[in-house]
Amino acid sequence: MSNSSPGDPDSLPKPSFSTPQYTAVPRRKRKNWLWLGVGSVGLLACAAAVIVSGLIIYNRSQNNTATPGNNPALPAIVVHTAMPVSGETAVAPASVTSTLDVRRQISRTQTLTAANATPTSTQPEFGPICFKPITLDGEMLDCNGTFPPTVVEVHAIFEYANMTPQRDEWARVWYHNGSEVLRVEEKWTGDVSGQFDYNLNTSDKQPLSDGTWELELYANGQLQTYGAFVIEAAQTPASPTPLPPTPAPPPLPAASYKLAFTKWDGTRHSVWTADLNGNNQRFLLDFAASPSWSPDGTQLAFYGEEGIDTQPGVDGGTNGVWIMGASGENPHRILPEGTGHAVDWSPAGNLIAFSAARGEAGRRVYFVYPDGAPAPFEILGEQPAFSPDGKQIVVKACRPDCGLWIVNADDTNPRRLTDGGADGLPAFSPNGRKIAFSRNVDDNVDIYTVNVDGSGLRQLTTAPGNDSVPAWTPDSRGIVFRSTRSGVWQIYLMNADGSNQRLIIDKVGAGNEWAFDRMSVK
Repeated sequence: MSNSSPGDPDSLPKPSFSTPQYTAVPRRKRKNWLWLGVGSVGLLACAAAVIVSGLIIYNRSQNNTATPGNNPALPAIVVHTAMPVSGETAVAPASVTSTLDVRRQISRTQTLTAANATPTSTQPEFGPICFKPITLDGEMLDCNGTFPPTVVEVHAIFEYANMTPQRDEWARVWYHNGSEVLRVEEKWTGDVSGQFDYNLNTSDKQPLSDGTWELELYANGQLQTYGAFVIEAAQTPASPTPLPPTPAPPPLPAASYKLAFTKWDGTRHSVWTADLNGNNQRFLLDFAASPSWSPDGTQLAFYGEEGIDTQPGVDGGTNGVWIMGASGENPHRILPEGTGHAVDWSPAGNLIAFSAARGEAGRRVYFVYPDGAPAPFEILGEQPAFSPDGKQIVVKACRPDCGLWIVNADDTNPRRLTDGGADGLPAFSPNGRKIAFSRNVDDNVDIYTVNVDGSGLRQLTTAPGNDSVPAWTPDSRGIVFRSTRSGVWQIYLMNADGSNQRLIIDKVGAGNEWAFDRMSVK
């Protein structure tokens, strides 16, 4: 088949030419050097013509390759590819000026407008996020990066492609002024491609807090796209004696993680779970304390108290280390232990640590395998907490100097972290950088953090009453703790720097031994 077109010179009719007849003319005698000069000039002219023709052809070839319409292999959509971050840089929408340490950098490729361009990848692809706010009067505004303080709901609208329903995983992570306030991970249930409308609001339909809001969208663990917008602060009338503003805590639109905790009614402990904002509290088991999540979040290790076997459906002994399902099902003892507490499940899931006083040895850390077999090693100290890689453990100990110590799991290479016997209930941050712990100063207990090398000691709580038993959130951005600042034991949540302390669960109580009241977040 011919590839010519009506405008192609090769398709035009070829003109015919007749061969002219020449009459021989007697040759004139010329000198040889004249013929030599004429021949040289002719050769140079031919060479120049060839070079010019080649350049013209090359230039035309280059222009054709750069034209999207002539190349059907170019993608038809803007591909947003997750790229590793170098340092703490970030790319945010041009309409938002952000000084936050945003976690990701999105590389946005050139938009191709050719109608016949086709995708080059079958991997999930999310397009740019369009944020459309709804105000108090119900008006939906256009996509923008800055919204008025009357916004009660924001719709995040984006295009998607190449998603496989019920197979691909996707996640949405919201941040407010740099602090994570919502993380949702689930199976994709939409279509293979299309447009998605995802909204954010508060439970009481009040305006969202002012400041910078950011949204990260993931598919199968890879960051696909990122967007941000700013809600302006409400204007307040000028005052001759202005008072410093009290920052409002960011709303918690939904739960991000699950908290396992204890309640104490004056005679016994009981294990409960709840969302991290305090909602959906659920009773699991009586005569149970010091819960610790398994790495996959399907089970809880805990310490069983005297009387646990008096409950219906529970048998196998009393005091000791126990395991049950995340909903309280199938509780069973894996190790009898009359003096145990402070249970911690290792990040790899292969060991459970606890402290106990056996004989005259004093408090020591012991280990048991999840199948109930005791591990053949122990550590001097108590109140153990595993490092994220499971290779080290932080304990409260006197070796002989008292304080918090970091040691290898086989009790080698001990290193003192803090000085004095008033520090306890340590918790390793999931990123492995800090230790949160309780310190008693003048009969008042507060929460501190310290770097794993012993530097950077920082006090986080200063409220009246005791603040103790810290537990990190899995992203290392928050700390859950118990407090008596209101006169009764309650559970609070704060940012990792001590800011934004807010009540999440009321009236939980606490026994005389606070190690039984350790909490775990998953």
